[in-house]
Amino acid sequence: MRRTQMIILSASILTVAGCGAAGGAGGAGGEPSESQMKEAMLYAMNHPPGIQNSEPITIKFFKKEACDNPTPMGYNCRFDIQVASANIGASMYNNVPQGFFYVDKETGKWAMRPPF
Repeated sequence: MRRTQMIILSASILTVAGCGAAGGAGGAGGEPSESQMKEAMLYAMNHPPGIQNSEPITIKFFKKEACDNPTPMGYNCRFDIQVASANIGASMYNNVPQGFFYVDKETGKWAMRPPF
């Protein structure tokens, strides 16, 4: 009986550790949804590191295509996007076909690594 309890306990610990590792790789247990990717991209475009964005950028169209298996950088996902802004430089985002998405450890939300 004691040996059986040890085997069950060991299996339980391994199962919990495995689930934690899988959750850590994908953040919320898997790749980001289309709405999570859109929100992350919108935030990344309007809050570039070290720059004050004077003209807000909006997303007119966003369609998730596919994501690769997770890597240490996050999920490499492809998408179609069309943006609008008075800022002429914002049009460069229309030519971004993919990006790395990850769960930010501080906020717990999906974020996008800068594409440039």
